Amino acid sequence: MRAPVEIIDGSVVLGGSRVTPFAHRLLRALVIDTDTTIAIACLERFRGDPHGIDHVRPDNDQALADRLNSIRSHLLDWSILTMDRVRGAISYETSLIHSAPVYLRNHAGRLTIDWDCTRLLQGLGAPIDWPATMAQIAGLMSYTPRTMVAGLYRSIAGATLTAHGDTIDTHMPPPMGMPGAQSLAEQVSAETLLFDTVKALLAARDIDPQRTAIELSGGMDSALIALAAADVLGPGVLSYGAEFSGAMGAAQRDRRTLLCRHGEFEDIVLPAGRFLPFGPRSARRDRFGVWPQDESYPEIFEAFFDLLARAGVDTLTSGFGGDELYAVYSDETTDTDDRALEDHPYLTARGRALARKGGAPGSQGVIADTSWLSAAGRSQRLLRQGIWPIYPYINPILARFVASLPWEYRRDRMLLRRTLTAQLGDPVFEQDYVKESFREVAVRGIAENREYLLAMLARSPVLDADLVDRDRVLAALGGDIEALPSEEFGLLFLVLTTCCFFDE
Repeated sequence: MRAPVEIIDGSVVLGGSRVTPFAHRLLRALVIDTDTTIAIACLERFRGDPHGIDHVRPDNDQALADRLNSIRSHLLDWSILTMDRVRGAISYETSLIHSAPVYLRNHAGRLTIDWDCTRLLQGLGAPIDWPATMAQIAGLMSYTPRTMVAGLYRSIAGATLTAHGDTIDTHMPPPMGMPGAQSLAEQVSAETLLFDTVKALLAARDIDPQRTAIELSGGMDSALIALAAADVLGPGVLSYGAEFSGAMGAAQRDRRTLLCRHGEFEDIVLPAGRFLPFGPRSARRDRFGVWPQDESYPEIFEAFFDLLARAGVDTLTSGFGGDELYAVYSDETTDTDDRALEDHPYLTARGRALARKGGAPGSQGVIADTSWLSAAGRSQRLLRQGIWPIYPYINPILARFVASLPWEYRRDRMLLRRTLTAQLGDPVFEQDYVKESFREVAVRGIAENREYLLAMLARSPVLDADLVDRDRVLAALGGDIEALPSEEFGLLFLVLTTCCFFDE
């Protein structure tokens, strides 16, 4: 760490070590170099910000601290990799808007950091972190740096991971208390505030309409993002989405048609039935190919992301995190999920005990763990195609605003429904809304790839007899998949995706 810093071909070179910031036109890098510290920051650019890598040498410790604090106050995404030349410690710190995590692994006295965990794991083995893995199968996985692979850590929003010697320590962000329901000032439109805020979050970035795509499922969350993007970027933006069959698919097609007509999108549609889960070309069949926390249906998104990259797209905006945006407080009447871990059909008593241990509380912020986990799960597949994701809903400022609204706005996501009606002039999202579902495609994927799945489970190291009831898993997989209750089907799907991740 005493070696001088050089910048060569977009990489920061320090003796035998090399750090290469992810290169993208929406990002910029800053190298801060003193006799005691090297800090490499990567920041999302505001429109008009400089490009490339800058290298500065502050005159003193106070100037260094001022530089770092300036980065920490940046209102878009940022991260800082810091190397302490004196102590030899290396830390990675992130903003509260964390679109794409990195993974850290200390192996044989050498720290490696990469946004693609497969490069860290190939050839080194992947010991299972049993509490985290059982928590994943139980549906209790929380948003912490811990992963299902022992010794592999993931950066998370607002946290600092520090490697020193053979250890990696975590400093979690302080809990962000929920604001509670508050009154809305007279003559203030919550619907207008929501729409304008989403537009502002998009417009702040240097987005190129010709190189941006909009994820358009036909659901409410992506609909609002798409309409805001159309207002900011104008007509002709590329959109994409899956097409399903049956009554649900017909309703979805009608909503997508309405949105495409309103936003004047150039739309790409792929039939969902052609990209079944667990199929022969599925990335789930590759070891470490798909994180189990990823979306349920990565097969079709692999095809979409490849198409987008071939079309010159390098930026994607999505409605990820919208489902979890509408907080519910304990004194508000709503349906509750009474599913108990004790009723888990596939975990033994010891497996359930480990799941409780592995499902420890996460960052405890205003943004739900499931939003962060889903975004983290898909980030590698996007970055491999050179695509940077923008998730306007995964933003603590927006989340706090929505969580502070009166219950009448948050109940059944009425704020979102009314905003869409106001923008479209059509109440389709308020009346007779048929929610899209992946279940039919998932059932077909399991049924048509049952032979592969049974063979995969037979060799899976995850199905430890002390932790998982292998016979019940195999019986469920060999039986009538379609007849399984929704809850049990979802838990079986978690078992399958977790076993796929570790399959050799």
